[in-house]
Amino acid sequence: MSDKNVALKGGFWTSVSTGVVMLAQFGRVVILTRFLEKSDFGAVAIINMVIGLCLSFTDLGFASVIMYKQKLTLREFSSLYWAQFAIFLVLYIMLSLSSPLVASFYETPILAALIPLSGLSVIFQALGKLYDSVLQKKYQFKELAMRNIVANLLSLVLAWFLAYNGYGIYSLVYSTLCSIVVVNVWNLLSGFKYQRISMTFSMKEVVPLAKIGIYQTGTRIIDFIASKIDVFIIGKFLGTDVLGVYDLAKDLVHRIINFVNTVVSKVALPILSNNNNDDEAVKVRFLMITKVVAYICIPICLAIAVFSKDVVWIVYGEKFLDASFMVSIFAIGSMFGSITCFYDMLGIAKGRTDLNFKATIFRVCLIIPITLICCQFSIDILVVCNFLFGLILIPIYWRLIVMNTYPISARLYMGQFGKYMLLVGVAAIITRILLEMNIFGTFGNNVLHLFVYSAIFVFLYMIALIPVKNDVEIICKMIRPKR
Repeated sequence: MSDKNVALKGGFWTSVSTGVVMLAQFGRVVILTRFLEKSDFGAVAIINMVIGLCLSFTDLGFASVIMYKQKLTLREFSSLYWAQFAIFLVLYIMLSLSSPLVASFYETPILAALIPLSGLSVIFQALGKLYDSVLQKKYQFKELAMRNIVANLLSLVLAWFLAYNGYGIYSLVYSTLCSIVVVNVWNLLSGFKYQRISMTFSMKEVVPLAKIGIYQTGTRIIDFIASKIDVFIIGKFLGTDVLGVYDLAKDLVHRIINFVNTVVSKVALPILSNNNNDDEAVKVRFLMITKVVAYICIPICLAIAVFSKDVVWIVYGEKFLDASFMVSIFAIGSMFGSITCFYDMLGIAKGRTDLNFKATIFRVCLIIPITLICCQFSIDILVVCNFLFGLILIPIYWRLIVMNTYPISARLYMGQFGKYMLLVGVAAIITRILLEMNIFGTFGNNVLHLFVYSAIFVFLYMIALIPVKNDVEIICKMIRPKR
């Protein structure tokens, strides 16, 4: 099967499943905003930070091994599987023992009970996480899609049932565990026919394979710390009320943008990793992926930035409107981040995960002092400073990762989306000005107000496409299925 057909088939099924996941997660958040206060969302953010840190160990770099190494023997895979399982078990024990300390640090007693309960996800991840990579590499995108759809529909129904019956925050915890159990048991049963495991273990097999993925593991852990250090610091110094609003604003944007990035990354990594000795072929695929993502994400991000107040009002309700400014900044930052987030795939495809690790170390060493200093002023200043810092990192990551794996000229790279970004940006600015001037009135209805100004933005966006119609035609040909 050609790369184009693989991408189309994988993109379709991954899009469907990721869409269901996004809607289910949105549904859970919408339910909680009707039952919980801002401080409750701050507590949820802290739980996610602690659990997420453990889940950053989920494959210990072994997923990268599966993608990079063309074929694993039964003994090699079994050794990786049981090594990972043992470490997961130790992680869960450490997590449970440390939960009272976390609760005391944030002066939130309920965390002592919620963290061990949510941490059970680590144990279930140990069962099927490696098989997720096996199914991806075998291009079993339909199987993965059906798994995600079933798991998240069950999770959503359970969340609604528990919330309706007064379980509060526990409805989110139990529904999330339900999804994880279904996903990983499904992974194990489906992946076993492609890669069996046996009751054998050899440290000699694990060590050389772990060297391939060790930098990717380190990168994931450090990158997670860099992405969640704001939660750690804000929760302690500004309180769970401020953290709750901040996390909801960040989560709203990232859920939408991650939909596109998840679809592309799950399909793109196997494509970039196969035949990864052909540098020119990898470059062409990378530029193709960049162009497609840019043309999708840029208008979405700018639309969120322009209509942040209306979006927050519709999704979270009036009491969370103070999150709208942060939503705008996060959306603009995500526009750049969604385009450049695939740099690390070049490092994985080339087997140079050490470069990704170095770039992430550099990031975390700077983001900690920046966050600490900005927290002394206000949450809005923190958001703006993090956005500017993200822009500065783009050329640094380019020089460190891209130019040391598959060198591509900056002019060629920017040519994939630069003109398009400028044109759509102008359309967004004009729409925002008209919105602030309230030139057409409020119509007395927030939904109608959003609809009218969204129509204006769409009209201006269509005009912006005229100068880049050739690129649009190229993208349409890329994704158009063969008859």
